[in-house]
Amino acid sequence: MTLDNDVMTLDALEFGYEPGRAIVRGLSGRLKAGRLTTLIGPNAAGKSTLMRMMLGQARPWSGAVRLDGEDVASMEARRRASLISYVPQRAGVGFAFSVEEVIEMGRFSQRTGHAAASGASSGAVQRAIEACDLSDLRDRVFTQLSFGQQQRVLLARAMAQAEGRGRVMLLDEPGSAMDLWHVHHMMGWLVRLARSGLGVLVVLHDLNLAARYADEVWLMDGGRLAAEGAWEKVMTPELLEPVYRVDLRPVQRAAGERPVFVVEPREPVGDRL
Repeated sequence: MTLDNDVMTLDALEFGYEPGRAIVRGLSGRLKAGRLTTLIGPNAAGKSTLMRMMLGQARPWSGAVRLDGEDVASMEARRRASLISYVPQRAGVGFAFSVEEVIEMGRFSQRTGHAAASGASSGAVQRAIEACDLSDLRDRVFTQLSFGQQQRVLLARAMAQAEGRGRVMLLDEPGSAMDLWHVHHMMGWLVRLARSGLGVLVVLHDLNLAARYADEVWLMDGGRLAAEGAWEKVMTPELLEPVYRVDLRPVQRAAGERPVFVVEPREPVGDRL
């Protein structure tokens, strides 16, 4: 298995939802196999729009997103789904499917109709259920779960989807409603999935999660990448403070450990009350 190669390339992307009003501007980047990349940046930086282009849901005005050299927007939909799995922040499931049935939906793009493939799908679903701590919930109705539990189901669905031919996993704030244990459990699994050979990109608002788990960081601001590279290069107050408009103080318990950032707002809220 080849790791650290560019599994997905983004070349000079331009896109917007209204003519003449670009949201993503001249953005280029390289998503590497075997590496966990975090996409960070303030609200309205263009992160979700960028992810739509990476998923092939939005065709760039100019430039291209390529997966192993092939234009993602031009791929046949089922084949694209077999290669790229996705975890949205919110569910799009509106019927009374069980947890297990929702996770099984992730296997649709990988099925070929043979009995062996059916067995492989069953195994992939079971492994995803166990990985996401869902064994006690597998028969529950998805829409009756808490928001955090639903997010774990969506992660499991993407894990089942990726098993086999999966090349890239994209996640948009996948743990925003999870409790602390499940958030870190999820991040540990994303590291493992990356190490298995996937190119993993996860949108995060928590800088400390990014600092703790990321191999690579994309810092987005105003529709562009303000910085990208190894976590230790990007996760510095010098690069983060101008984008987030707060003062950041990195704290380390011991030399060589990854930092925790303490946020110090430049304009205390109490002064405006």
